[in-house]
Amino acid sequence: MAGSPPSPGMFNWVKGGNFLSRVVEKTKTMSESVITTLDPQMKEFIKSGGDVEVVIASDKEGKVAPLREAFQGVFGQATVYGLASKATSIAEQPVGFAAGRQAALERVASLRKAGSVAPQAVLVGVESFLYEVTEELWLDLSCLVLSDPSRGITLQAYSQPTPLEARLVNKLKDATPDDYPRQWSGFAVPIGQVMSDELCVPHTGWQKAVTGIAREELLVVAGRSLAGLYRRELQARVDTV
Repeated sequence: MAGSPPSPGMFNWVKGGNFLSRVVEKTKTMSESVITTLDPQMKEFIKSGGDVEVVIASDKEGKVAPLREAFQGVFGQATVYGLASKATSIAEQPVGFAAGRQAALERVASLRKAGSVAPQAVLVGVESFLYEVTEELWLDLSCLVLSDPSRGITLQAYSQPTPLEARLVNKLKDATPDDYPRQWSGFAVPIGQVMSDELCVPHTGWQKAVTGIAREELLVVAGRSLAGLYRRELQARVDTV
């Protein structure tokens, strides 16, 4: 499990008048800056807690850490951790927006079905997929889906795309058997495997090798968009009460 639920933030006790609050908030900010500079891992501890708890449908730190940073950045405090999950009916490498979104939704549904989380838990599914722009150009993107059943909220966001040459996607086509049962939704081999061989980098690091922007950075930005949409939905419900 990537990042189990940590303890509440160390400054949750702060209360009082406006002047005292401003003084304490400034002290808090300075203290947090010093602490996280000395030990960057303390940032997760300090920013955890609050009223927002989100479970990522993945135990891969490359997905969990960026989304934790995104939600904590938007909400100030949030408890974000991951649990292993997978899509059940979509190809190993989804192709198209519909397949990418469905795979993310299935990751969420898989956790709920397994009983790994509380029925009303807020879950986020993340899935990478490919999209054909022209015969010569493909894109790699990630679909993020948030599910909050207690409030009837379902949201989605997408990462900035990373361009791919068609010849590289053709390798995925060649590696997918004709009788692959999920061929309708994509390929049997993930693009990371092909790009790792092509560029001699880890399968999780090919986006940075191509564009200079790591996948984690792409997920942070997409995650902030998703968290921002979620905060807006929560605020709208408060305003109508």
